[in-house]
Amino acid sequence: MTAIEVKNLTKKYGEQFALNAVSLAIKKGITTGLIGPNGAGKTTLMSLICDFIHPTSGTVEVLGYPANSAKLKGRVSILPQDARFLKSLSIKKQLAMLAELQGFDSKAAHQESLRVLELVDLRPAQNKLPEHLSHGMLKRCSIAQALIGEPELVLLDEPTAGLDPTTTDSIKAVIKNLQNQATIVISSHNLTVIEDLCQEVVILNQGHLHAHHAIDQIVVKTEAITIKLLEHPDQAQIDEMKQTPWITDIKTGKPGSCLMVVYYNPESIDDAAVDILMLLKSMAMSYREFTKGERLQEYMTNNF
Repeated sequence: MTAIEVKNLTKKYGEQFALNAVSLAIKKGITTGLIGPNGAGKTTLMSLICDFIHPTSGTVEVLGYPANSAKLKGRVSILPQDARFLKSLSIKKQLAMLAELQGFDSKAAHQESLRVLELVDLRPAQNKLPEHLSHGMLKRCSIAQALIGEPELVLLDEPTAGLDPTTTDSIKAVIKNLQNQATIVISSHNLTVIEDLCQEVVILNQGHLHAHHAIDQIVVKTEAITIKLLEHPDQAQIDEMKQTPWITDIKTGKPGSCLMVVYYNPESIDDAAVDILMLLKSMAMSYREFTKGERLQEYMTNNF
């Protein structure tokens, strides 16, 4: 089933295209990543889905209804990248207030605020003012407000932006716990987050749809080794490495990226990592990082 369907969606500001004839369908019941370079149109697409802005042309359907349908009230929520809270009220009171705006009565709104705080592990901090919370806690609080009313579709715009690795892991755990309860769309520049949480990925570039694939079609987690070299490999080195019988292919990043992905036949060698390290040593090729699999970061580096 489809959660979001857009057809020939275009948004212009003057003569500038933010989105240009984008058509895609996002599946219901999975988590989809929305990625692309700055200015690709990601936030514009999210804003159109939520009916914050209107398209220049084309259509947007959400859960089977036009984006502006009253039947979507309470069924769709969004965490904007720049979500803010009032300084003068506790987070519990603010979440309860937001719940009342969605139609909860006073008592039910109080219970709903506690429920969503529990989901993001912030119930002990319920009476604190926003200014007394860390950046990571505020981000979790923002996710809590997006969960009020148990929406069917949750849009998260940069949910881990500016967070340290430990706090990012905490946010990822919160999102993973939600995946059986709602369809989730995540926009993020943290491609590791997209890899870890998403089943499909939509890639935008300069307002156009570049790709829409299952993550596994883009990210090769087996039969490849990604290497960050000290110096970018030249064609002679690549050609020499390709003569190795168990190497099936080699990709390199853009000149100067120092990236190389080596694909191999696992049936021909016992330990690809060791054998590739030995091959690099024999060719006097020094490296800084060594990762099993081809990552989304390498795909984006090679294509943009």
